[in-house]
Amino acid sequence: MNSAPKDRQPLARLVERIPPTTRRWLRRGAVTLLAVYVGYLVAGNIFINTPIGEWTANRKPEKFRIEWGPGVTWWPGHVAVWDVRMQGQAGRTRWVVQAARAKGHVRIWPLLRKEVRVPDVEAVEVTGSVEMVGSRQTPPPVRAGGWVLAFDRIHSDSVRGGRYGDLVLEGTGQAQVGFFKQLRGGALEMLPSTAHFERARLRMGRNELVHDARIDARFAMARHTRDQAAGIRRLLMMDADLALDGKAAGLRAAPDANGRLALSTVPAQGAAHAKLGFARGAITPGSTLRWNVPISGNDFTGQARNAALDVALNVDRDVHFTAKAPAQPSSPLSLDADLTVRGTTVPLQDVRSLLPRTSGHVVGRWQFASLKWLGNFFTDASWLSLDGSGMVDADVRLVDGKVGAGSRVGVPEVQAVAHVMGNRIQGRARAEGRLDAGADSQLLPRLELVMERFDIAADDAPSRPYVQGQDLRLNLETLSGVDRQKLRHPGGMKQVGNTLRAHLTFADAKVPDLRAYNRYLPVDHMRFDGGAGTLDGDVTLDGAGDIGTGTMRVRGRDTRMHLAGLALRGNVDIDTRLRRADLGEHNFNIDGSRIRLDDISFTEPGGESRSGWWARIDLQRARMDWDQPMKVSSRANIEMKDVGFLLSLFSRQREYPKWVFRLVDSGQARASGDVQWSGQTLTLDRLQASNQRYDVKARLRLQGKNRTGSLYAQWGVLSCGVAVNNGKRDFHLVRARQWYDAQPALIR
Repeated sequence: MNSAPKDRQPLARLVERIPPTTRRWLRRGAVTLLAVYVGYLVAGNIFINTPIGEWTANRKPEKFRIEWGPGVTWWPGHVAVWDVRMQGQAGRTRWVVQAARAKGHVRIWPLLRKEVRVPDVEAVEVTGSVEMVGSRQTPPPVRAGGWVLAFDRIHSDSVRGGRYGDLVLEGTGQAQVGFFKQLRGGALEMLPSTAHFERARLRMGRNELVHDARIDARFAMARHTRDQAAGIRRLLMMDADLALDGKAAGLRAAPDANGRLALSTVPAQGAAHAKLGFARGAITPGSTLRWNVPISGNDFTGQARNAALDVALNVDRDVHFTAKAPAQPSSPLSLDADLTVRGTTVPLQDVRSLLPRTSGHVVGRWQFASLKWLGNFFTDASWLSLDGSGMVDADVRLVDGKVGAGSRVGVPEVQAVAHVMGNRIQGRARAEGRLDAGADSQLLPRLELVMERFDIAADDAPSRPYVQGQDLRLNLETLSGVDRQKLRHPGGMKQVGNTLRAHLTFADAKVPDLRAYNRYLPVDHMRFDGGAGTLDGDVTLDGAGDIGTGTMRVRGRDTRMHLAGLALRGNVDIDTRLRRADLGEHNFNIDGSRIRLDDISFTEPGGESRSGWWARIDLQRARMDWDQPMKVSSRANIEMKDVGFLLSLFSRQREYPKWVFRLVDSGQARASGDVQWSGQTLTLDRLQASNQRYDVKARLRLQGKNRTGSLYAQWGVLSCGVAVNNGKRDFHLVRARQWYDAQPALIR
């Protein structure tokens, strides 16, 4: 009962030995410390739990902003807060970090030196995201005296994931990071940091890439200033290692309703293994990647297909990349790629600089949403366009980043449009492109198109095709080496015209209505009034899409025509031989062109009709201007059944002397003359038809509604002359030859 008081007696005697003044100061000091502590508790917790704290921390909200919910501080420098959200932006990169709770310690004395030193921060339930935004934030100018932020260790055992753009990481992991940063453009350093995830899931948007994955990462960034490395060049100061082991999702490849290849991921038990290292801008030797992706889906015939894509990356002194997806019949996807990139440096600012370092081959099949690139890649011909979605079979060989000789690209179906001399040729085609080796190791691109069905329409009326055909072939070839970059400079297409040649062929294309050609004819005096026919074409084109040489042949059966006021009906065969005469204009030499008229019946203005007439017309010294209005001038050699049609051009049968039409029954005739057609004017001059029994000479001009000309006919000792002037006819039976010779020529 008396033991406790006896134990306290020594302490009481010790207190009694302290002088009263000292005891009084000790009591005051204790009260003061207690008051300061209570004041800190009140002030600190008010600071944390009112807008004062966030207002103080967010003086530059466009660069950095932090928000939190409730918080508490029990000791100076020690803080715990809940519902933390931090966000900031540097350049075009915006980042956000959230945590359910965070606690840490801030050293007090360094604050007097404008240093925020945080030895340790622990966060719970952490998520983060990084994305690129459209507006770029310009960094402030570098100034001395900026605050120093030194976070030695920020760690969490409950990281729930993160996001970079559409790439999302989900799972539970641990992470530890640390960094040093001096504000006002001072130095930045990322201390050695780590991250670890178990059973992680990695997806791109809604498509899963990897699941049940183990991920380990280590990274650090050497201390540097903005002048030493800014933006993406900061990666030149970084060292990083990534190890990943997991199950890869499957790939579903199937055509959609528009015929395009739609790709999506599906749950599968593929395999993903990676061990990658990065050191100051280069992939470290020994890095490896293995990715196996099962592929499923329907091909373009609707049949189910299953395959697998294997991707591998190996790094030694160079980077070796392979990808294989075995080809299957009608499969929408196959791939066999084997590429080597010289060196291990990663081009951070210009990815295209990888190309000159790359050699190897790529063989495969792929569905492209647009095939516009195909025509430009092989031809640079502005008059030819390839578009629409389509499957591409490729065998491409790369040598130092350049497509090598022997490379081939095949397209089973593509929408093709060619503009040739004012006409628009359109159809679904299959295409085959290849690169051949020329002299001095020049590459000569070639492209072959085959349109199983095609339409031809005028450029100014593309919705009204006048030709429909099958099996059109267009072969394009480069005649000599071309610097394809220079072709995009002003005047570059002129160079293409001299180096590119195309060959266009088709046969028996249907022309449902021959009246479509009347747009080129002087319809008052020469036109088609009805009938169907066929069109054959075999022409060469230059790089500008203009015809160089070739033939165009129009054939019509039971064709109705109008010529110089006479209605004709029969079979027509017009075989035009083209040879470019003027490189600057659409002028052609059409020497050798032929016109055949068979089984022709015609009716004279007086009502008399004839049938069974025929003619063969060969054009010599012939020139044609393709542009509208079309112009033709030629010397014509003609064989005809008789001169009945020629006589009918000048007068009715009953108006001639009776002996004149006996010429018609006097056998075949050979004729020659000059023909000129310009716009709505048709002129025949120096026309002479004869055989052993008779001789006929004529000249005739049809211009608008005007008809003028003269004719001379001789049969033995009988002769006759006829003058035609706008419907009036004067017959000259005396000195007819002298009268005719006195008439002026119509073509000079």
